[in-house]
Amino acid sequence: MPLPRLLPCLLLLFLPLSLAIAHEITPKPDNIGFYYGDEAPIGALYAYDWLVLQQDQVSDARLELLAQGDTLPLAYFSIGEMARSHRLYSEISPSWKVGKNTAWKSTVLDLRNPDVRQFLIDNIVAPAMARGFRGVFLDTMDSHLLAEAGRADPEAFVAGQETLIRAIKARFPSARVVLNRGFHLQGAMDDLVDGVAFESYREGYDPGRRQYYSVSDQDRQWLDTQLAYWRETRPDIPLIAIDYVKDGTRAAALADKLRDDGLVPVVSNPELTRLSPTRPAVQPRHVLVIHDLPASRMDQSGAHRRLGIVLERMGLVPHYRSSRETVPDEPTNDRYLGVVLWWESAGTKSAVCGWLKGVQQRGLPVVSLGLLPAETSCRQLLGANTLALPATPLTFSERAPSVATYEGRRLPQAPTSALPVLDGGQSWFTATDTRGREFHPVYTFSGGGVALAPFLFEQGPDDEAYWLFDPFAFLSEALGNPGIPAIDSTTEAGRRILTAHIDGDGLVSRGEFTGSPLSAAVITDKILQRFTIPHTVSVIEGETSPNGLYPGVSDEAESNARAMLRLDNVEVASHSYSHPFFWQALEGGPAPRLENTLYGYFMNIPDYQVSLDREIAGSVDYINRELAPADKPVSVFLWTGDARPGPKALRKVREAGLLNVNGGDTHPLPYASELAGTWPDARPVGDELQIYAPVMNENVYTNQWTGPYYGFRYVIDTFRLLEDRGRLKPMGIYYHFYSGTKPEALNALEEIYRYALAQPVTPLYLSDYARRVQTQYYSVMQQDSQGGYRWRGLGAPSTVRVAADRFPDLEHSRGVAGFHDAAGVRFVHLTGKDPVLHLSDARPEGPYLSNANAVITHWQRSGNTGGWKLELGLQGHQALDVVIANGGNCRVTQPAGVAATRSGSDLQLRLARSSVARLSMECR
Repeated sequence: MPLPRLLPCLLLLFLPLSLAIAHEITPKPDNIGFYYGDEAPIGALYAYDWLVLQQDQVSDARLELLAQGDTLPLAYFSIGEMARSHRLYSEISPSWKVGKNTAWKSTVLDLRNPDVRQFLIDNIVAPAMARGFRGVFLDTMDSHLLAEAGRADPEAFVAGQETLIRAIKARFPSARVVLNRGFHLQGAMDDLVDGVAFESYREGYDPGRRQYYSVSDQDRQWLDTQLAYWRETRPDIPLIAIDYVKDGTRAAALADKLRDDGLVPVVSNPELTRLSPTRPAVQPRHVLVIHDLPASRMDQSGAHRRLGIVLERMGLVPHYRSSRETVPDEPTNDRYLGVVLWWESAGTKSAVCGWLKGVQQRGLPVVSLGLLPAETSCRQLLGANTLALPATPLTFSERAPSVATYEGRRLPQAPTSALPVLDGGQSWFTATDTRGREFHPVYTFSGGGVALAPFLFEQGPDDEAYWLFDPFAFLSEALGNPGIPAIDSTTEAGRRILTAHIDGDGLVSRGEFTGSPLSAAVITDKILQRFTIPHTVSVIEGETSPNGLYPGVSDEAESNARAMLRLDNVEVASHSYSHPFFWQALEGGPAPRLENTLYGYFMNIPDYQVSLDREIAGSVDYINRELAPADKPVSVFLWTGDARPGPKALRKVREAGLLNVNGGDTHPLPYASELAGTWPDARPVGDELQIYAPVMNENVYTNQWTGPYYGFRYVIDTFRLLEDRGRLKPMGIYYHFYSGTKPEALNALEEIYRYALAQPVTPLYLSDYARRVQTQYYSVMQQDSQGGYRWRGLGAPSTVRVAADRFPDLEHSRGVAGFHDAAGVRFVHLTGKDPVLHLSDARPEGPYLSNANAVITHWQRSGNTGGWKLELGLQGHQALDVVIANGGNCRVTQPAGVAATRSGSDLQLRLARSSVARLSMECR
């Protein structure tokens, strides 16, 4: 038989491994992936229990985040060969080389030599384990047969392999070890093997001929003979069949066959860059979003600023890419629901549009927004055979309901660029020119959708923009009406999330009040101790430290800070050391000229040379050491200045175990942009994620703190707009300590708090909100064969949005407590680590949770129409207020002291406490 090979790149790449953190033994994995690329969004990878990765193709962030989401990253390790292109090849002693693999330009290593084995462990395995890998996939285990010495004495090489594997397990006891074939090791080390992989059980690929083929019955029977030993002696480990098909649409059916064979399937392409099907099947919700700004300016693109929030609220995850980068080299249909383009600048786009045409032809919808590119390849994406310059002015007819009624009212009558004439599809309105010709600037069709400028927005005088149609409905139609449950970060238990956080600026400023107290004392007395909802409070070390800018007031400032941070309703945050104003400049990025800045580049602390370590780790260490209670260290880092951190800053915050928040520019107002003035929840930077502030701070509402100082009260209008547009954001009360220096600013703050607490809200810490946003981006959604939705990744969602005509099926779901309609949206409440949501056309019978002002910690419902029993656990920050729908005939059996009020078919329960482990009810 030919020498077994997994695939070309398995031999070409031979890289370090890692395995540093002990991991509890888990059950036999259902889904194992092999992914040797680097373009897939991290969220799509959480579908796998184990995931084999090439070490030079994966970031440290990806390794850590996958492991946190219970996807074990395993490192590819070529045990028998080293490619001549490998970074360590020059360190290989000539005496260690016993043969060549000319096909793949690699050298066969002498595993009989203990120096070779030690070199591999010290330089390949150990460094990778330190990075965060949790195991190894051992390839090229039969390469010794390529060498004369190996053919003459194979037993000695096998013994060397055994010794190497035992040494790996001894040094890293929790490491998973998966063999590629390795059938010759049967019986030698059964107890050390965690999985056995092999290629081409039903469908294979011949790299020499570059041909796919079907495996013969004879070859499959030979494999079955080898596998019989493992099935009998180690039924607890996965047997992993790696098969290849050219057509990705065949992958799921082949994977099902392999599962029926009792194998864990991996069905991919020869490069192992196509994601293998899983069970339950992944429901794609990632969207490739292509913009035409430089990659470093993604956050300034319309694709991000204008469209990000629309995609997020639809339950979709934007994966941004610049058209100025090289086109993707990996498959798309395995990971994306569609592609959205947003063109807003001149410049060639022919390469990316040519690539996208192939994507579109393979069935993935492509949605084009913004300017009309000049390139023919881009125009071919539009699904219209005719484009012409209309004779203006235009008149309009046959409008979809939201056109010129959603926000903007005036459609442009004199566009200066060509418009399409739709041959088929669904036009959102017809524009007729003075010659009687009909054009269609906004439409959907079988290949996606088109919405051309200037027909996206009605423009205002100061960059205001008002959507001329409903972008949610348009994108849904253009992307094939996915209608999936959407992870939500605005709502908890049916009520709008309320957060409050304070940037440290001005903590040492004096208030214009009797006695001239520090603003920190004013905020503590008038806000934090009066409005006892959760607050996230930050400190700038350079303001409060005796080694900072204000040593004369440091004692008082630190005393005030300690008192604040001790409060039960406060979580501790850092706002840096010197308050950098341009974070990307700290990583070598651009910054404006000094004379063009308002405050310089950072606080002018004597003899200080700015560094990321001092700003992040240094400031956190100071707060933990000098200010924070011992049992409540810093948990959040709040970005300063332009709040545009680069990948290094984000990495340092993540590695410090902190959540990060701030940035964005969400402040829609009645006289400014509304939906278009609402930024997304987060900004992906590679595998890192910046969490934006839910709503902007008082600086925006007071003209950069020049007045009127009461201007922050207009954030109430922002809160209302965000609710009216379908609850786009939580209510986030975000301000600086200097709001405690002006009586009118303090009055505005009190007004804002009173308004917010008069609404139906669930107060949460800012860190709790940030985790919900992380779950949106760092998770995958799957749908089982019975239609149940479930999620894997960094946490489980606590709320999802569903279509207005769908209800949770409480009988067949797990961890689903009920639903609530608000702001024109249906919110479904989830609880537990692994909720499963089934949907129905029918409203649920019996009692269920309508809404509450706390996080659901427990839910159990049993019974039928003859009688029901409910158990509910809640953890909140206010006296509990709970509404049970269809609960009019319910009575509370425990605890005592629950005030119950019936209103129609609903039961409202009030408790003086803020949490309850078990609230039990019986219902007739």
